[in-house]
Amino acid sequence: MIFPRRPRLLATVALACLIALFTFGNRDTLANVRTKYSPLSKTPTYSQKTGRPDPAAHRLPWADSFRAHFGAVTRLKGLTMAEAKKTCHWPEGQYVNFQYGPDTEWVVTERSDDEIASRRKLWHDYVMGQMIPWENVKRRFQGRGIVVTAGNHDTVMRLKVVLRRLKKLGSRLPVEIHYWDDEMTEATMKELAALYQPMSFNDLAAPDNIIHVKKDRYINYQLKSASLVNSRFAEPLLLDSDNIPVLDPATLYDSRVYQEYRTVFWPDIARSWPQNPAWAITDTPCRMDEYEQESGQLMVDKRRYWYHLQLAAWLNNEQGAYYNAFLLGDKDMFRFAWHALKTDYGRPRKWLTSVGTLNGGVYCGHTFAQHHPDDARVAFMHGGLTKQVSLEMMRWNREEKGAYFRHYKRAPSDEDPLVSVHVDIVFDGASYKASHEEGFHAAMCTEMKDVKAGDLDEILPGWEKEYEELGGYWMLEQGEGKKAKGGQVN
Repeated sequence: MIFPRRPRLLATVALACLIALFTFGNRDTLANVRTKYSPLSKTPTYSQKTGRPDPAAHRLPWADSFRAHFGAVTRLKGLTMAEAKKTCHWPEGQYVNFQYGPDTEWVVTERSDDEIASRRKLWHDYVMGQMIPWENVKRRFQGRGIVVTAGNHDTVMRLKVVLRRLKKLGSRLPVEIHYWDDEMTEATMKELAALYQPMSFNDLAAPDNIIHVKKDRYINYQLKSASLVNSRFAEPLLLDSDNIPVLDPATLYDSRVYQEYRTVFWPDIARSWPQNPAWAITDTPCRMDEYEQESGQLMVDKRRYWYHLQLAAWLNNEQGAYYNAFLLGDKDMFRFAWHALKTDYGRPRKWLTSVGTLNGGVYCGHTFAQHHPDDARVAFMHGGLTKQVSLEMMRWNREEKGAYFRHYKRAPSDEDPLVSVHVDIVFDGASYKASHEEGFHAAMCTEMKDVKAGDLDEILPGWEKEYEELGGYWMLEQGEGKKAKGGQVN
């Protein structure tokens, strides 16, 4: 049937109105289906127009939008060691917690400018001619999800705690577990998959990975950066197996920080020495407003930062023997990859809070409470030092003092990274306890010496009970089993 022109026009207008009404009314629902990205613009980028690095490079929409920016970065005049370190000048006598001691070789004797220039040229050459093009891999990535590296007995046991917590939170983020070769058995995979869904596994030793690494070090930090690059997720959230989410991690993607930067890098307690060669190698003036990175949790959009992640993995893998002398594993490889490529990364508003115990006037922090990117809510409880504690002291704190998660220390200046807090790693020999079992060893602890300890229930009510219900004290149960058989438990 053929309509006259006027009725056809009215029908078209009515249909357009219905479509507009539907779209407007459901815009929030549609926005949650997937992140909308504009096609690669034909409008010249800042770097294409000026030949200079883009000061707002973190807003470039796609990985290939960075091409001209990278070219401009590699044409910058290289910094000398003297130029790189002069921007950090803490007052004499002020305590600063630096990563590595003052007698470290490269702190005492600075690396030469010739060495700095040669190392800079290596990463320039890698960025400009050796990275895997985004076009070759972009169809391999989709969606958001949690990436965990695990495999041996202890990491699997800790991961079970994380999975139980995710299920209790009602999270729907898929989990992808990366392991090495035969360290993850089929039985273990089935056991983990029964705790949480959706879940998938990836063998980092398999030939179908995008980048390949070796497991050949005492601590294989390179596996974490490889897991991020090889993950099937377009927007992965990297999570250590000993890091328990307090909030549903899916909600963090909606944070203002992530929406602006498409990354969130959480802070550690230490700072980088002005003499650290990484500043000059990456042409970055030393920063007094920046802590080192703590990569027990990390968020990144690979569609935007595919090349940044490759550089971080290259520093940690092919160049790991060199950079691990002054960057502590994967965590600061990410930070300095972003510095090298002159791209701002997202940081949470608040510095970390230390969680631990107070006994006989001695504070021993064993867990980092990391915050929501936008506010003071605790988002993660990263128990990095719970792995080091003597089981005797963990058990004693629970049985005699009522809880192992009991106190916290939060710096009053936790929103101002320029303020240097007197924080350090100390050892607690538990002299306040009358006697010790055979095999006892001092605990490694975080201490903020000028900060008063508070009751953990003030900021995280009921966490001790929650941790117990999640099976967090599995090591005590296994220790009791060994003790019953006459074995060593500490």
